[in-house]
Amino acid sequence: MQWQLPAGQQPPYLKIIDLIHHSLQTGTLLPGQKLPAERHLAQQLGVDRSTVQHAFNELVSRGILVRHVGSGTWVNADKWGVLPQGVRWQTYLTTNRLSDPDNFMVQLQQQPRNARTIDLTDGSLPSDLALTLDNPNFSLNEAWQGEQQVATSGAPALKQQLQQRLAGYLGQTPRREEWLITAGAQQAFFLITQGLLSFGDAIAVEAPSYFYQQPLFQAAGIRIFGVPLLANGGLDLARLEQLYYQQHIRLLLVDPTHQNPTGRTMPLAQRKALVAACRQLELPIVEDDPFGLSNAGQSTTPPPLKALDPANVLYVGSLSMVTGSQTRIGWLVAPTQVVTHLANMRQQMEAGLSIFPQLVATSLLTQPTLPTALQQLDQRLQQRQQLLVQQLRPLQQQGLLHYQIPRHGTLIWLHLQLPRLLAPQDYAAFLKADLQVLPGFLFGSQANTLRLSYARLATAQPIGQRLRQVLTDLV
Repeated sequence: MQWQLPAGQQPPYLKIIDLIHHSLQTGTLLPGQKLPAERHLAQQLGVDRSTVQHAFNELVSRGILVRHVGSGTWVNADKWGVLPQGVRWQTYLTTNRLSDPDNFMVQLQQQPRNARTIDLTDGSLPSDLALTLDNPNFSLNEAWQGEQQVATSGAPALKQQLQQRLAGYLGQTPRREEWLITAGAQQAFFLITQGLLSFGDAIAVEAPSYFYQQPLFQAAGIRIFGVPLLANGGLDLARLEQLYYQQHIRLLLVDPTHQNPTGRTMPLAQRKALVAACRQLELPIVEDDPFGLSNAGQSTTPPPLKALDPANVLYVGSLSMVTGSQTRIGWLVAPTQVVTHLANMRQQMEAGLSIFPQLVATSLLTQPTLPTALQQLDQRLQQRQQLLVQQLRPLQQQGLLHYQIPRHGTLIWLHLQLPRLLAPQDYAAFLKADLQVLPGFLFGSQANTLRLSYARLATAQPIGQRLRQVLTDLV
């Protein structure tokens, strides 16, 4: 590209920053592209090398650029650590975004569905597995009265049922004032983002992580940094500490049980090490546990982080993996002052929660058959998992891919054994084969990986045949 400083009265280093921002927005500079050496760029622009260095340092701190020791300065190839700028709608609408990795999701959503399509992307609970409420034990009059009286933090009766169902699982049973009922887990994360973080703050998440894919944090101006998952199932605590001091990390977000996208569950020893490290750093943890209600009855599941360190962990759960999308109810367990602050903030935003879904959830949790229904749900998910594993096993035996079978959950994380690193556009080959999967780059993974969900796999499908075909074409 042609490097030329824009006109104006700004200091030269700010002009360089504006020039790079403009080049990124117009597509002149692309993700993963190498920038000229500082000395060479300074000569081109007619400025001191220290001026270029100042501009580069600022852009590195925002996550726009990254430095690789021995190879120079590059445009960040993904979203780790990026502090978004204000939206320029005209550029947004006119720029060709086909080179953007996020474009895969656009292709996926626009792909026509037919009888041949195999969809392994949706990890949510399908309606044929979702638990239903047979005999609601509340009236419409009760719902109307409750709407007028419900506390800003949620219905007391629902909190009581959650206390009983999760007693023991969460360690010391949280007091009622430590529960905030939300309209699903996403509202809990939204409230945390709006109430506990500020524009420009940095958070850490697992790498890979479905949090990487969520637009919620970048829309709020929150920078995301990844902490690698290790082979032992834990987090790279040395990297976490490094990020904490370098980027001033405010929160750590994790889902250590049936992690999304890997499906892995963090062992107890690694959980203890994680909470100890965060306690030492005085770094709060936000724990996402969508399977908590089912896990509470599983003796093989390690205790949640909340049980290991009640004071330092904000715990988020929901009914999504029990009732599907039929009842959008979640909860946040946190210190009383945090619950009060977030509940009041939600009230001021006029984003309160209706009493009706809370009554439905309360009625569901009071059903004496719930433990049996949860066991049956787990068994049916295991059956669907076996349908997928039967298709994958021959390919693993032939060295085409590798995976681990999770004990519970709905996901399998595939490592593709290919001689080259796939580019984002290579994954379109799966869509052409009518095999809908989610590539690892959507979750911040740098490796050849896929996330497969078996939640909606009700019958045997030729998944292995399609995978073999695509992998052969990609070699």
